[in-house]
Amino acid sequence: MTVSVAPGPSRDARVGLDRLRSLFAARSVAIVGASDNSRWSFTTFTTATRYGFPGELFLVNRSGAPAHGRPTATSCAAIGEHVDVAVLLVGAASLPDALRDVADAGIRGVVALASGFGETGAEGHAAQAELVALAQKLDVVFLGPNCLGFLNLVDRCCAWASPLPVPDATPGPIALVSQSGAVAMQLGRFAAKQGVHFSHVVSTGNQAMIDTLDAARALVDDERVACVAMFVEAIGDAARFDDLAARAAELGKPIVMMKVGRSELAAEIIASHTGSLAGDDAVIDVALRQAGVIRVDSLEELVATAGLVTRMGAVGAGKLGVVSISGGACDIVVDAASAAGVPLAVFTDETRARLRETGSAYGAAHNPLDVTGAAVGGPELMTNAVAAVAADPDVAVVCVVDVLPDGDVLTEPNGRLRVLGPALAALGKPCVVLNQVSQDMPAGLRAEVSELGLEPWIAGLDLGIRSIGNVMRWSAWRPRVHAVPEPPLAIDPSALSEAAALALLADHGIPTVPTRLVHSADEAVAAARELGHPVVVKVVSPQIIHKSDIGGVALGLADDDAVRDAYTRVTAAGEAVDGAVVDGALVAPFRRGGVELIAGVVRDPQWGPTIAVGLGGIWVNALNDSSLRRLPVDEDEVGAMLAELRGAAVLAGGRGGSSSDVGQIAAVVVALGRLALRLGPRLESIEINPLRVDGSTVEALDAVVTWS
Repeated sequence: MTVSVAPGPSRDARVGLDRLRSLFAARSVAIVGASDNSRWSFTTFTTATRYGFPGELFLVNRSGAPAHGRPTATSCAAIGEHVDVAVLLVGAASLPDALRDVADAGIRGVVALASGFGETGAEGHAAQAELVALAQKLDVVFLGPNCLGFLNLVDRCCAWASPLPVPDATPGPIALVSQSGAVAMQLGRFAAKQGVHFSHVVSTGNQAMIDTLDAARALVDDERVACVAMFVEAIGDAARFDDLAARAAELGKPIVMMKVGRSELAAEIIASHTGSLAGDDAVIDVALRQAGVIRVDSLEELVATAGLVTRMGAVGAGKLGVVSISGGACDIVVDAASAAGVPLAVFTDETRARLRETGSAYGAAHNPLDVTGAAVGGPELMTNAVAAVAADPDVAVVCVVDVLPDGDVLTEPNGRLRVLGPALAALGKPCVVLNQVSQDMPAGLRAEVSELGLEPWIAGLDLGIRSIGNVMRWSAWRPRVHAVPEPPLAIDPSALSEAAALALLADHGIPTVPTRLVHSADEAVAAARELGHPVVVKVVSPQIIHKSDIGGVALGLADDDAVRDAYTRVTAAGEAVDGAVVDGALVAPFRRGGVELIAGVVRDPQWGPTIAVGLGGIWVNALNDSSLRRLPVDEDEVGAMLAELRGAAVLAGGRGGSSSDVGQIAAVVVALGRLALRLGPRLESIEINPLRVDGSTVEALDAVVTWS
């Protein structure tokens, strides 16, 4: 079941960045609904006090009964002092009155904890819209509803209605923005055990006025924030997403995002949870990648990648070099790197010779390198190997696979881990230390690892390799091309026949197969003689898109009689279709050989025109092998799209086939994308299938244009 609820604030409900920054930097907080009988009140109060909130903390209870050992005010207006933010621990039915009280007190920022709004369906959605309208009228901004609030760890500002998600409250350089408060709690706890620390933690809940994009955009400019980590159930506005991603790229700050909802079932669950809509995940995946956002697949990967990219920053061009204390771990790393698309360096002859000279290579000196357990008794084996691998010109990042001790400290006074830290510092290249299994680091061990210069350290081989790959891809990312404005085309947005669609392509520089539009059997015969047998004859009707399904196509016609008969048959088949207007037939040469591709543009309702390239003809549905990008694209981007196809090897020829001119294919696809942009917002889709490629010959054999 899909719940018809907007995934983020409406355009009219947008909150300015200055208001958001003021909200997240509140210096005084009122807890409304404070009571010794409320678990939420207890956790909100104790979290703020134990956290060491330096500002003023006020308690509000309608009856005036003391709470948590403190007196209370009967209303926000009765506090009598300036308050920045109110945390409303009242039910959904009481929220409107609570907002009015907040406004009367001059409080302009609110955290709304209550559930029972957009996540419950149409009635809840309507109640949520009314709440937003009231808040706008009162000039109040609220986070939520159905959220836990926010923490500003660098300024020690606490408006969080749950136990502290970061146990030691040590501030760090990563701003965490999560649609789910419960997920934020778990991320904070896991991160603390990995030595990863947050500057802010924000839970957006139902996102009625403030969504994850708004919160991230408000925080990314903070000079104390080096990275934004996001848990997102829905991306509500492509334009605001683009603005956030562009600003982060401009500042050189990575965004690491776990965007859930890949499956249809997950999308339905998201809708029922927070009332958010989930779009087509393949398009979302491309949108994130093109924007330079690092997408991850697990909460652990979100924390590990954000921590790693913050510590390492952008890395240079090259591949991964691995030195391991375990041969079995080498095999695991190879598989993990292959699965994650992480390129492993091939050591030069000089590197292999150096490894043998230093005694670091036992057997083949290849990558990953196994220094074996001999490094336990001879730490110099590890340090020599790491230095040699780092010096290889093909290596951009060095990975050391080792083992953490079981206790709280490193017990060996002169062990390899103690001598490894200084060796890593002298490399001149980024290095990551991986523990072989997932393992929490006790506080004492974390401090010692940090002091020895062994960070970043990631627990788990698969998690570590995926995180390294994420950082390497982010480092190599380049901003997507931007469209050069071209005048829109004045085309009647009505159904186009294949003949008209092919003519449109040809008029805009896209090569098409020669065709003749004919209106009688005699004209069809004349056209076939002009073009040369064998030919194809197809019915022409704007209302018939899948012509072969109704018997409207005849192939391989080798003589006049066959052409004459085909014309009669295909036009009769078209006239038998209810509502179809037949405008004769199209005659074209019958092409053999080559590779058939499909290239098309569809206007995604959220992300706009999106172009796809894949294997075409009969393989479209059988292989489901395509690559997507948001428009515009350039020829380099299309080349990358073609390389992503599982069937990419087909374009290279083989078994006697000629190799395809990828540059010419790219030029045609770019021209198609440019045409789609010029056709304007009424365009629903434009598709070439097949796009025939035979060496340097690239031509459209069929085309369809549809309008919204």
